Amino acid sequence: MVGATGIGVAAIVGGGILVLGGVAVAEAGASAIVAFALNGAIALLTALAFAELATAFPTNGGQYVYARRAFSVRAAFGVGWLMTFAHVVAAVLYALGFAAYAVAALEALAPEG
Repeated sequence: MVGATGIGVAAIVGGGILVLGGVAVAEAGASAIVAFALNGAIALLTALAFAELATAFPTNGGQYVYARRAFSVRAAFGVGWLMTFAHVVAAVLYALGFAAYAVAALEALAPEG
């Protein structure tokens, strides 16, 4: 259960708060803390909604199953592809964040000259 919770938290929070937290504070100043708190509240409401859906539809499939049962197979197909696209975009952004940190670390280790 702890592992599943960790995966869920990582999926919701993602690497964005680690990679872009400094940019947010630089741009918004102290208001960034309020923005992070509001984002956390919205994420909590989303998690609670998914918890209710998971108990109402105890089967594998997540958003696809919820859309299929609530709307249609066509809507579920669209939801499935949108989720796939969102995960691909997230993976690209994580790779860009990792690359930025890796470049900074390698430049710090490189000899002067």
